[in-house]
Amino acid sequence: MKKMNLFVMSLLAMAAFTFNSCSSDDSLSPSTGQQTIGDGYFMTVSFPKTQATRTAQQEAKENGTAEESTITNGTIYIYDGDTRVFCKDLTASDWETNTAPNTIGTTKPFKVSINSVTVGKEYTVYFLANSSMNTVPYPMTSNLELAASSTGGAEYATANKFVMFNQNDESKKAGHSKVIFTEASKNEANKVTAGDIYLDRVVARIDAPTVNNPEIKNKENVTTTKNLNVIESVTYDGYTLTNMANKSYLVQNWTETATPWSLNIPGSMTYYKPNSYYGDEWQAENLADFTNKDVNYVFENTTTDESKATGMYYKFTVTLKDNAGNHKDFEDGTFYRYSHKIYTSLQDILDDNEESWPFVDDNGKTIISVEDALKMIKGEVEGVTLADVRQKYHIDVFEAGAVYYKYTINDKYYAPTGYYSILRNSVYKLTVNNIWDLGKDVPNGPNPEEEYNYWMDVTVNVNPWVLNTIDVELK
Repeated sequence: MKKMNLFVMSLLAMAAFTFNSCSSDDSLSPSTGQQTIGDGYFMTVSFPKTQATRTAQQEAKENGTAEESTITNGTIYIYDGDTRVFCKDLTASDWETNTAPNTIGTTKPFKVSINSVTVGKEYTVYFLANSSMNTVPYPMTSNLELAASSTGGAEYATANKFVMFNQNDESKKAGHSKVIFTEASKNEANKVTAGDIYLDRVVARIDAPTVNNPEIKNKENVTTTKNLNVIESVTYDGYTLTNMANKSYLVQNWTETATPWSLNIPGSMTYYKPNSYYGDEWQAENLADFTNKDVNYVFENTTTDESKATGMYYKFTVTLKDNAGNHKDFEDGTFYRYSHKIYTSLQDILDDNEESWPFVDDNGKTIISVEDALKMIKGEVEGVTLADVRQKYHIDVFEAGAVYYKYTINDKYYAPTGYYSILRNSVYKLTVNNIWDLGKDVPNGPNPEEEYNYWMDVTVNVNPWVLNTIDVELK
């Protein structure tokens, strides 16, 4: 891989604490963390290709791109127990071999000047990639939070600037890299090499979904829409994400007393684009956010509350057959669902002897004509909105044939049960294999148990990114 240009980067402004850069050759007193003058010992550090991270390692892996894997700067920390004794800012010129996908990045020998180093003693080495936070006290016990994100974490995942820190999970705790200095290592030719440092990106990656041959199908005990046969075609139009965490810990944080370990997220975390961002049960909002962008980078999230879990909305356009109804209220493809049936016009609902007219009073008396009801749906009656019509008369209105589904993402390798989770350094690839039943007319339409069943059969694939492939069935 071609060598990346040195960039000047400061995530410091995004941090919730104060940062000061290490010098290019910091010598720190073990007791004070202040610069001192002492003997110099030489060492190098190697970084293997990033590993899968989880409470247990998985077979599924996916190599990161060059932009996701390159290390061009960062900070080396050396600790004696819980005490920081040394830190050094590394730049592009400090690498013997540059980091890239599937390669090992190794630093050039650098001088470690520690006033009271003990020869033969084991020290712990940490590395913060593509950022500088030299005032971090002891990250493994301080629960340091990355600064609140305005994008769900994407600012920590810009090209060639992915923030990474020592992998920390059941298989490899963050303090896995050790170094032991010798008298001989005072000579650069005899430098010591710290144990390999395995890095996790602080974000997860959610890829654009794959939608295979979109077709709405009937399924026993799932499908409630009675006349799906009037559908001519289904076209996939895009997706968007919801409930992205705005905060994360610098180091992946676990309750280690739990069996298996359970992931922790900052208690002060709030959600970027929560479900409500896309409207309520009756009104759609921010539909312009639906996209086909290739990848999204977000902070990890775990919750037992499905309404707060990170999820994906899907948008499809449903086209009905020419003979789907005797009348047609709209030329743009708008249609209705009422009493579990699809209709192209209000007149067809009125003419259906098997169904009651929806626009009646509490006593079942017709109070609104076809003409007046259509005016309300079209927004031509002052003080009455389409949302009002949907809510009061229990009729779904699929504007221009738009149909929505939602899938809650759940990491298939995260061991604790009852949680909806996405984890850092994991890739989530969702593949829609089947769509069961007609979805909702707005992203947050009434819950299935209240009205209809909407199902999605999803395949998830997660990865050096942990790879989640999810087969999705839309219901």
